[in-house]
Amino acid sequence: MFEKRNDLIKFLAVTETGAILSAADKLGITQPALSRVVARLERQFGGRLFDRMSTGVRLTPLGAVVADLARHILYEIEAAEEKITATLAGRTGSLRVTAGPMWMRAVLPDAIAKFHETCPGVELKLKTLPMTEGVRLLANGDSDIHCGGINSNEPLPQFLKSERFIDMTWGIVAHKDHPLHSGTVSDDALVQYPWIDFDAPMRADAANGRPSLAGVLDQLYERTGQRVKTVTRAGSAGLFLMAAGPYLSWLSLTFLERLPGHPLKPLPVTFGTYRHRTGMVSRRSSDDLSPFGRFRGIVRETASSRDA
Repeated sequence: MFEKRNDLIKFLAVTETGAILSAADKLGITQPALSRVVARLERQFGGRLFDRMSTGVRLTPLGAVVADLARHILYEIEAAEEKITATLAGRTGSLRVTAGPMWMRAVLPDAIAKFHETCPGVELKLKTLPMTEGVRLLANGDSDIHCGGINSNEPLPQFLKSERFIDMTWGIVAHKDHPLHSGTVSDDALVQYPWIDFDAPMRADAANGRPSLAGVLDQLYERTGQRVKTVTRAGSAGLFLMAAGPYLSWLSLTFLERLPGHPLKPLPVTFGTYRHRTGMVSRRSSDDLSPFGRFRGIVRETASSRDA
């Protein structure tokens, strides 16, 4: 069913544009030629892949399954070709890593230094992202591993796997010299300061049922009747902002002491406390790659070490 790579590429072009004409223009072929490709795939898979509408097309349930599998298959082909090319060229390849801001600042620097002692030829491509976005890149074949984050209630695709190996506690955090560290912290006081959102769902319900700063701030509104006036959305740069200003945020307390200079401290409040187990999400197909297994083991060891 998945014999022709070019057909899968063309099929995914239609799913991305939502219109056969637009996809044909993007691919540089005619609309009738692309329509024949879609029809051929629908015969092969035994059902409609798209619902035709006046404004374009949308995936059917069968089409959505085929799209997920097609992305996975194309990624595996590209990864295999890259590995062969790297071998012929005498290189050892690369790993694409995403991680939450606390993992990126407090865990990965030490882990990467240890990794490159044994695998100096492997290129690492790093990007700071919340877990939902990191998993999306994994599912699309645009990343190899995501570190940290709070799992949503959505099941992972079968070609991804989650390893949870460290217990985390989340809470409200501020710079160590923040005025709120000096005494009892009231709910009303929490509303008066600007906040930084490292996860950035626009609403609490956008977090797919998992705890988030948006949910914490909604609870704070229910308790005080007041909305926080300023929320700045940021990645790792937010940690530098917090170290230089009166910001509050909702972060993992587990890694605070590992931040360079120890600039942040948890506020003396129980409101917003959340505990969960986390770790990494990766592609099952990467298990056979020696550098990947080495990197994953070092990250696990570094994150779990109390002396890191």
